[in-house]
Amino acid sequence: MLLRRSTERILPNRISFLASTTQARKFSLDHNAIITTFTHSFQSIHEVTHLPWWALIPITTFALRSAWTLPLALIQRQRIQRQSELKPIVSAMGPVLRMNLAKKAQEAKHMQEQPTTSPSVVATQSPLANMTYEQILLLSAKEVRKRQKQLFQKHGVQIWKNFMLPAAQIPLWIIMSLTMRDLSGWSSWDNIHNKPLDPSLSTEGILWFQDLTVADSLHVFPVILGVVSLCNVEWTFKTLEMARLTQRLKFRPTLTDAVANFSRLSIVFMMAISVHAPAALTLYWLSSQFYSLVQNVVLDSKFPISYTPKKRFSRETSDDE
Repeated sequence: MLLRRSTERILPNRISFLASTTQARKFSLDHNAIITTFTHSFQSIHEVTHLPWWALIPITTFALRSAWTLPLALIQRQRIQRQSELKPIVSAMGPVLRMNLAKKAQEAKHMQEQPTTSPSVVATQSPLANMTYEQILLLSAKEVRKRQKQLFQKHGVQIWKNFMLPAAQIPLWIIMSLTMRDLSGWSSWDNIHNKPLDPSLSTEGILWFQDLTVADSLHVFPVILGVVSLCNVEWTFKTLEMARLTQRLKFRPTLTDAVANFSRLSIVFMMAISVHAPAALTLYWLSSQFYSLVQNVVLDSKFPISYTPKKRFSRETSDDE
């Protein structure tokens, strides 16, 4: 009897839990559905516009980048300009904080040497009086970072907001790459057994890449992709190097150098994949990299970082006339 009653109490709770779990799963995000939606959208645009695939892929890439990532890139560039205007203030805090901290340490040490100082005051001032130069540097650096965070937050240009553009751009790049892979039917390294989702990709190429479902036999696309990607990486990190307030020390790599080297290695990896990838996918990668390069050049010309004395583009001002 007790077992029956406990079972009657447990079963409704179990059923309600399964029902809520099933209902929650209905709202889960399926990445396959997203890829399928993009694939069908591409095919619909192709049927409506009657554009060949060799033209439709770059045009769609430019349109998506212009509508999705370009506004975020403009907002981020304006934010970086404001951060650059505030960085001289942050840079000036370091020497002042180190000097004040060293002065307090010297005063505490001098107070300990006085015979009239009480033991309680000596014990209180002992950590400050025995502070080393390395401790002063560490404490002042922590204080500078704290004040920089407060200053950036006051002006609404927090550092974490600089990750909004990559957070929007990387998923778009992945989704478009998977869409091009599905359209061209690239399921294995053997192009003979791969069957494209849209047969028109096999005939709507141009020049030396008439078939967009197979890899570029002349390996022209991988070379162009590598050159454009390398130009984009070098341009971007040259801009970051020009934005430095202090002179760079030789033979001392920074985090920016590590990211730049990783980006260069990723270009080699992408070139190796593009040798075997279908031309449709490589064409998308090339269009996306070319758009990024043009976008960075235009942003550096129209919205340069104001505080740095080094300019990529020499522009005559009205005062010089």
